[in-house]
This record gives sequence, C-alpha cells and structure tokens, in this order.
Amino acid sequence: MKIKLLILLCSAFVFLNACNQNPELKVETIRYEFKEPTQFPFEVNDVSTNIDLEAPDFLHQFIFHYRNIETTQQINYILSKVLEKPEKVSNDNMTEYKLENGVLAFYEEGETSQSLWWETEDGFLARYIYFINGNTTELGEYKLEIDELIKLANEVQ
Repeated sequence: MKIKLLILLCSAFVFLNACNQNPELKVETIRYEFKEPTQFPFEVNDVSTNIDLEAPDFLHQFIFHYRNIETTQQINYILSKVLEKPEKVSNDNMTEYKLENGVLAFYEEGETSQSLWWETEDGFLARYIYFINGNTTELGEYKLEIDELIKLANEVQ
C-alpha cells in the first residue's frame, strides 16, 4: 500500500513539475451533463461509455453503448461537438421527424443499421445508431420501428 502511495505522489510531482516548466501546457476541465435513456426497445444487459479525448481542443465526443449480448442488438448514443465549427445534420436522403420539444430529427435506414440524428440545445450533434452483430448482419426481424428511436430521443431531451 505504501508503494502505491509513493508511486502516486511521485507521479503527481512529475506532472506538476512538467506543468510548471511548460507554461503552454494547459489542463482544462471538460464538464457536460447528459441524460441517458432508460427505456429500450430490447433488453439491455451490457452498458459501456467511451470518451474521445484525442483532440480536446477540437472535438468533444461521448459514446454510450447499450447492448444485448445474447441477441447482439446494440444502440450507440453518440454526442459530438466540433468546437471551432459546429456540426450540422446532413439530412440528404433522410426522413424528417419532429421531437416533443420541437427539434427536428432525421431518420436514415440501411440494410444493417438505423439511425436518428438531431442537434441538441447545447450545440452537440446527437444520434442513435442501432444495429446487430457488430453492424455486419442485415436487421431483418430485428428492425426497429421509427417510433422506438424517436421515443429514445425524446427521453434524453
């Protein structure tokens, strides 16, 4: 236990020392609060989250994964914000729907996936991407009704 504490203290000292020697190094707090869906159109038994920190001065992206391990059904709830130039939904070949709060959402369907895209009040481009078997299999009987995706979007508004 003492070794772990010593390693932690040494690491903190090295980090703080590097910050003092390099005034260009900046540490910023990135804080957002997101509502997550709770009512899914299939049983969810595996949940994980990814935060993209590769370019924090350019892109903030959060990906929530909701999956059923047995059926391989998965919905990814993705929120992304390009800081310099906000993203807009490219609604070409998409069907338009209106969410409960009046925001326009755009639906797209392929053989292996379904997606619903919309812009949030705080400047994020939000989307649900639904697929099965790692997006390698046609949806077939697992295809969702558009109302199920819209219900999920309304839940996080």
